[in-house]
Amino acid sequence: MKSGFRIPRFTLAALPLLLLTGCLLKTATVSPRHFVLSPIPANETASTTTGDLSIEIGFVKMPSYLLRNSMAIRNGANEIHYLEDALWAERLDHCFQRTLAANLSRLLSAETNQLANSVRGPREVRVFIDVQQFDVDTRGHGTLVTHWRITAPESDTPLKTGDARMTRTGASPRANPQVIAMTLSDLAAEFSRELVPSIRESERSEP
Repeated sequence: MKSGFRIPRFTLAALPLLLLTGCLLKTATVSPRHFVLSPIPANETASTTTGDLSIEIGFVKMPSYLLRNSMAIRNGANEIHYLEDALWAERLDHCFQRTLAANLSRLLSAETNQLANSVRGPREVRVFIDVQQFDVDTRGHGTLVTHWRITAPESDTPLKTGDARMTRTGASPRANPQVIAMTLSDLAAEFSRELVPSIRESERSEP
């Protein structure tokens, strides 16, 4: 009497077919796309110059849900969905800081720095941003909610403070994540324009 485990012949015959089916049903790998915010157009410049004013962009604080590589889409008040094939090319807080610096430099015709140890001009103000919301929902409705303050160099005493809430409606981001970057870029541009009068007033009131 022979003992041992035997594989039925029909199983051996079906094995190549199963392997072939698995290969055919395997989903294709989709290369992720990478995005950044875009600054305002180069032809949108200041109507008046601020002379030798230097603007330093301090820290930009954002909620941790915005600091993932994947783009976030808001689905209702309490749900966030992430697009695994649509990524930020750099951390969103860094990208926002860099874009804001570029926008203010063009809008104020001023030297704008992002780092605390950068070279400073004869007159300088510092801008700090606390972002509470900066996202687009499933319908393409974008929202930016921030608290900001402007200080003099080497001082924590605010020259000006304020809150901003702005919205913009674009196309639906479904199957088109580039819309998210475009809508958020528009919101960053609108916020930059809103800061300009306060920066000018702070510069005049700086001791």
